[in-house]
Amino acid sequence: MSRESQELTKIAEKSYGESISDGFRLFGKNWAKIIGPLTLFYVIYLFLKIFLLADLNWQITVFGENIISTMDPSNLTDADVAQLLGFLLVGLSVIFIDSIIYSLFTALAMSSVSIYLYKKYLNLDTDLVQDIKKSFNSKLFVVLAILGLGYPLGLWFLLIPGITIFGLYICSVFTYQFENIEKPLKQARLITKGAFWKVIGVLVISSLIIRTISVIFGLFLNLVWHVDAPTLASWYNPASRRYDMLFLNELLNNLVTIILGPLFICLLTTLFTSLKVRFDLGYRRGYFKTPTELYGTEKVQVQPEHADSGFYCPVCGYHMGIKFKFCPNCGESLDFKA
Repeated sequence: MSRESQELTKIAEKSYGESISDGFRLFGKNWAKIIGPLTLFYVIYLFLKIFLLADLNWQITVFGENIISTMDPSNLTDADVAQLLGFLLVGLSVIFIDSIIYSLFTALAMSSVSIYLYKKYLNLDTDLVQDIKKSFNSKLFVVLAILGLGYPLGLWFLLIPGITIFGLYICSVFTYQFENIEKPLKQARLITKGAFWKVIGVLVISSLIIRTISVIFGLFLNLVWHVDAPTLASWYNPASRRYDMLFLNELLNNLVTIILGPLFICLLTTLFTSLKVRFDLGYRRGYFKTPTELYGTEKVQVQPEHADSGFYCPVCGYHMGIKFKFCPNCGESLDFKA
């Protein structure tokens, strides 16, 4: 069996833990390459967040000061209730708008480097700049619609719909860039079928690491960069607004998230690649046979999940979802026009 087919087989056979370990290695090897474009998207998000929400944040400050100075909790009037409702409404509006902006730019950031990381993991030739350019195509709007809008809206409506959308469709950041795929969302579901909680697990692992380090860094940051409520309020005040200080404050408080942001897409890349190779080779969950077993004394043909499409090796008859350079089963060269 050729080296290329052996590598594909190894990826297909990787356990969840091995895929996660590969994700950390992928993060370490490619962090310096992908941190630039990912940081750019995050900085744009922070700019938009500050400019679009500055007035609403100022309203929250005003509402809060009025409530503290005038409201008697033991004797609430209609005016007090109206103020509380106004404070709650504005506060929820800030969180909702922020979640939409964040989700949109996070989806953009992941999409921009997803195929580059996918190729790197498969040891294929790649060019970061060209891959980023190719990521901005018409199918990207479908991904942004479901991950940038559908996902945060789903989180707001009982939480479960948002988690479901994330688990089923997050891998569309890869599939929309594959050629000859008209329905990237459907393809993402097919490839990750049965691996919903593994995808969610990738999110949990990366989030816990980033959150833990962020808390530790936050304790240190409070010692050297402490912004009290009056100072922050003055920066939001239209009469003395300081967009530069607001941005600097947001940048410092999100520094760990920016630095470790590539971790999630790296972990997702290795998991997705393993699932995709299994899908392309036609392995049915629960009926997986290695090429060694298939090419042993007793040859057993694996029934592919999608036998009505794909390619068959003309030498051994092995079915694969797509045509590779070498047959994953017998290792013979397939470098000819089918």
